[in-house]
Amino acid sequence: MVRTTEYPRNGRRPIVWTSRFAGRLILLSVACAALLAVSGCSAGGQAGSTGSGTATATTGAHMAGPAADVYVSQAAIDAKPKPIDLKTSEAAVRSYLDWTTYAYRIGQSQFAASAMSSYEEVHVDSYIQYNIEKSRLLDQALTSIKFGKQSAEGTKTLVPTTEEWKYSYLSTASGNKLIDGPFTAAYDTTYTVVKLESGDWVVDSVEAKPKGTIK
Repeated sequence: MVRTTEYPRNGRRPIVWTSRFAGRLILLSVACAALLAVSGCSAGGQAGSTGSGTATATTGAHMAGPAADVYVSQAAIDAKPKPIDLKTSEAAVRSYLDWTTYAYRIGQSQFAASAMSSYEEVHVDSYIQYNIEKSRLLDQALTSIKFGKQSAEGTKTLVPTTEEWKYSYLSTASGNKLIDGPFTAAYDTTYTVVKLESGDWVVDSVEAKPKGTIK
């Protein structure tokens, strides 16, 4: 797994996302109306139920560059994590990891947006676009996580973890053929988590120190 802050099938018809990209900007901005055709549009950026077919994502006026079709199997779309839980700082980190993992796999950052600040969403979306430029999707899984002692800094809380991951890169073409991997990775990570006026916690930034080489 490559930390975003550091940039590093069944027989059903696949979903096709169409996006435009230019560098590592926020480039998968999708209108709710477009998403209704494939996954519904639920509050907080979580995915609803998705039918088979295709969807064309819309992009903002600042978007530029060639269009890129990203094929996603129905099975991947249906493999949604459990609902986002932002009641505690630790729960927010767990939900952030679950839903960014899902976002990387389907190439759509907005489904994880409610687990993070807009600042961190830029990094998540940028990493997704970076992979799309390379015609690939990240398929990762958290295999181990241990939480350390948290510390408060004003309105922010630092949440340290030790993590182990396995990950592979899949093609964005139909069938999502394996491009590279599987690999393993380990990190000492610190999440900066902030509490909103609503009382919910969200991840605001991530600092990860890899143990060994990350591919």
